[in-house]
Amino acid sequence: MGVPTKITSYKLTLKTKRKLEQYATNLKTSKAKIINYALFEIFVKYIGKIDAAAVATYIKDTSLNLKPDSYTFHLSVDYYERIIQLKKEVQAINYSEYHDNEFIGILLSFYFDKVAIFRKKKVNEYLIKDQQPSQIGLYLNKKLKDKINSICNRYQLNAGVIIFDILTDIYLGKLPFGHFPKDVVIDSEEKDRIIIFLPPTLHQQLKNLPLSNSFVTEIRAEQYLKKFNLSTIKG
Repeated sequence: MGVPTKITSYKLTLKTKRKLEQYATNLKTSKAKIINYALFEIFVKYIGKIDAAAVATYIKDTSLNLKPDSYTFHLSVDYYERIIQLKKEVQAINYSEYHDNEFIGILLSFYFDKVAIFRKKKVNEYLIKDQQPSQIGLYLNKKLKDKINSICNRYQLNAGVIIFDILTDIYLGKLPFGHFPKDVVIDSEEKDRIIIFLPPTLHQQLKNLPLSNSFVTEIRAEQYLKKFNLSTIKG
């Protein structure tokens, strides 16, 4: 059974709209998947590190011009409830009220300005406007692939976006590894192929490494799942 969802509307600033389009183009996915990735980082990956006070301060300090157009996407009920709770806390701090579609737009602006992968990882060189992505095939051990698929199903994500994050995460060090891990155990020798899209510059960087793309991805993925407590996620 899939994750319960509801059709939800949102508004955007012009800057955020362009960022969504850029990410979607560079990673060959939909804008909805990028939005869900933003919510995954805010509410799951960095749970407890992004609070109402930070969002309230951002709103006070930032001139946000949300455009009148509304867009819709399928939002998980769990995320919707978390967003509404966060909205209530921010309203109490700022003594202001926001419509749901406005607050989602504000939260996305906050994400791209304060949280997003292009800022915290300094990977602007990987995300170039209008750059078409490269298709690559990776062979991952079956248990690892199943874990990645479970995360994607649970949080409505795209495997290519998750693997892009795994390959560029600053906490795991520069490619191939910050240090060669001694505590990573590959549970399964059986390999499954996975097809993803990555920005060409990142793909080229992988090809220049003396190790296979699949091996580097497997090791970093196991580290990533452990670092962010994602190993036991069920789809």
